[in-house]
Amino acid sequence: MPHVGLFTATEPVAKQTRVIIRYSVEVGGLPVYNESYDVDTLAVELEMDEAKALRLWARRLKCVVDARHRGGFSAALTRCLADGECCDLGSRNCAQVDDLSNP
Repeated sequence: MPHVGLFTATEPVAKQTRVIIRYSVEVGGLPVYNESYDVDTLAVELEMDEAKALRLWARRLKCVVDARHRGGFSAALTRCLADGECCDLGSRNCAQVDDLSNP
């Protein structure tokens, strides 16, 4: 954290400091997919519909697990994250990973 000292390490993060969550998928050490989430935006979304926000976050776990066993990993992952369908090469032999409609 920027500008943290021994006496201030446990204080809350200043409001003007952005807090970001990064979702990154690597294959063999090479990044193939990255997303960044602003915590303030996520807080609003959680307030609006916590159940849906958590299910969409779970989708990020389920998609990468399912895509790992499919041809065209990157295409399968990207498609799955968008609509919840994990497919070989992004368009074949699709399986739904959740019952959410497109966000």
